[in-house]
Amino acid sequence: MKRSNIIGILLCIMLITAGCGTTDSGDDGDDPPVTTTYTLSTTASPQQGGSVTPSSGTFDENENVSVSAQANDGWVFDSWTGDIQSTDNPLNFSITANTSLTANFTDVSSLYVADLTATNGPDQIVMSFGQQQDPSSVEAPPVPPEGAFHTWFVRDEENLFTDILDQTLTQVSWQLNLQPGDEDIVNLEWNIDVEKANGTLTLTDQSETFSVDMFSESSYQIDASQMNVLIIEYELQVD
Repeated sequence: MKRSNIIGILLCIMLITAGCGTTDSGDDGDDPPVTTTYTLSTTASPQQGGSVTPSSGTFDENENVSVSAQANDGWVFDSWTGDIQSTDNPLNFSITANTSLTANFTDVSSLYVADLTATNGPDQIVMSFGQQQDPSSVEAPPVPPEGAFHTWFVRDEENLFTDILDQTLTQVSWQLNLQPGDEDIVNLEWNIDVEKANGTLTLTDQSETFSVDMFSESSYQIDASQMNVLIIEYELQVD
């Protein structure tokens, strides 16, 4: 065989060998691993009850996630439902799947108004107190001289005949002052219009020597010569 043919054959073999090297699949173990991600979606129930942070997001598999529920005024957080059931707040978990959560809130606002009538002999004074969406107050006239019958609420050094407070307050206290006239005995009668009040409304004195459930009773008699400052307290009770 001629020398030129041998050289040509060798060149072809070299080219073929070189060509085979360029067809490598690239599976040399240097490719980054595939990352699995999951989505988080949240809702508040009811929507006016509060909000959730974060409201949504995408997280790597096994990533630690923290979700917090924030209650609006007049509401409290109750529980998480959905893919996870819990009362923890914030809720912390390791995400391993697409996750939907609902933050449940409970309405703790109070809506009630009481008309309170104080009677001393032939004289009567009508007052109002309670909680509503639009708080208001009506100023009382100055306290008359001793010996003249007068009753009034005291709040922030103001004398009031009407004292309506915010519905979102869970603990409320009214100070009721009594000044008897010709007679020491003051009869108190009340009528309460209740729309929503999950709690106790108690009439007592500063020393708590007596206690009257104003939601179940409708009147009480006071010797104003012995006690002239009464306390009316509302306290929410949540199950």
